[in-house]
Order: sequence, then C-alpha cells, then structure tokens
Amino acid sequence: QLSIKVQNVAPVALGVKINYHGGNSDKWQPVKTIFDFDRRVPAGPYAIDLNAAECAVYRDGKLDLNEEALLKAIKANEGSKHIPKREEAALNLRVQILQKLTRDGEWQTVGDVMSPLVQKDKDENKIACERVALELTMGSTGQISHALVGERESVVQAVKTARNSALQWYIGVFLAVAFFGGFLIKSYWEERVFERDTRRLLAYYKHVIPGSISDGDLNNARYLVWKYRNKKEKLWINLENKYGAEVLHEHEWPEMSEEEEDANASGDNEETNLDDEESTKEQEQEQDL
Repeated sequence: QLSIKVQNVAPVALGVKINYHGGNSDKWQPVKTIFDFDRRVPAGPYAIDLNAAECAVYRDGKLDLNEEALLKAIKANEGSKHIPKREEAALNLRVQILQKLTRDGEWQTVGDVMSPLVQKDKDENKIACERVALELTMGSTGQISHALVGERESVVQAVKTARNSALQWYIGVFLAVAFFGGFLIKSYWEERVFERDTRRLLAYYKHVIPGSISDGDLNNARYLVWKYRNKKEKLWINLENKYGAEVLHEHEWPEMSEEEEDANASGDNEETNLDDEESTKEQEQEQDL
C-alpha cells in the first residue's frame, strides 16, 4: 500500500523591480524573481536588504560591479562626508512588487510603488533612512504579503550611531589594555620590590650578624619579606631595635674585604634570630617580626 504526500505549490510567480531614480519610467531595473512557479508554499519570508550607500552606488550607474568592488564602492559612500548623496539616493529609491499569473504571461504590479527608505515625521516631511529590509512572504494560497523590518534610522542618525559605536569600541579596547597592562605592570613592580627587599634583608644580616643562621639564608629572607609585605617599615624598625643598626639598602653598605668575608665564613655560626627566643629556622619564620 502506497502513501501519497500532497503539498501546496505556488500558483503564481513573485518578483520585484527596483528604480534608483525616483520612479523614472526608463530607469527601472529588470524584474528579479523571488518565488517562481511550483515553489512549495508557504514560502518566506525572503529579505531584501536595502541601504542608502548601495543605492548611491547604483545611481552612479555602477550596476555591473563584482562583489568585492561593490563592497568597496559602498564603503566609499559611507560616513558623514557623503550624507547628502546617500539622502538623495534613499529619497529616490522605488520598489515595485509584481506577480505573474501564467508561466508565459506578463508581470503585473501588486499594490503601489513603495519608497522603503523614506518615512515621514509628524509634520509630513520626508526623512531619508539609512537602511531597511523588505521581507516578502507567499501564503499557501498564493497570497502575497510584505513588511519593512529594521530601525529605519535617518541617514544622519545612523552616522551618529555608527560613530558612537566605534567610539565605544575604542574605549573598550583602551580600558581592556589599561586593565591588563596595569595588572602586568603591577605584578612586575611588586616582584621587583620583593626581590629588592630580599637582597636588602640579606645584606643586613651579612653586615650586622655575619655567620648567623640567617646570614645567606635566602628562603628565610624571602619568607620574612613576604610576611611583612604590607608593613615593611615595621620589619625594618624591629630589626633596628633588636640589633641597634640601621637597615640600609643593599648598595649603601660598605664593601667587605676578603679577610672580613673569610672571617665571617669561619665564625662560630651562632644561630641568631629576630626574637632571640627561637633556635631553629622553622621557628624563626613563625616569629611576629
């Protein structure tokens, strides 16, 4: 037993023709077929994008450009410099919907000629729009409907919107670069300060308590600098109070002679810490200084 699937097809053909010169009878472009005969219905919506910059290109007679050249020409007509030209092109754009009832018949107009890039204000003044999409739909019985979709901004307002969008984009890029760049700079600077203070502390131990367990102990010095990272002055003051010697920067200490370095290396290796109460390095790292 066979099953048959029945589906409606278009009883008519639907097309549009466009005029870029205000509806002059000799300036209509050839009809473009949108839905042909035997097209499954309902069909659509089929969107035709219309914009003032493209209309300006076609008004100049550049109808046979390839896609790349057309995009370049459209780009050349954008911006505030070409607002009058785009407004004129938008005001002169005309679109006519047509249908063909028989395969070998003639195209017949459906409705009035439209000006999709023109709208009127409250005073009935014509305003040129930058862009809009014409959507065409064919119902299951061949009924044709259309709609204009888009914000329909004026040419001037569209330029302002594009300019604001570009400005917002550049501001966003700048803020992103500033944020991540500042983060990297901050991390670099903190690391540099950390290493500088570690060397400063090691130099202090070397000159003030040479030969002690803290002298040359890089890990202990790094731990203390990290522990006092937000209260560095307290660390220096505690050291000065404990050992009675000012905490100088690494380059401010006088250079030691080879004899002094050898004497320090062969010292009694007395284990000294900031509190004088701890005898191991692990306990020294836990002190509150």
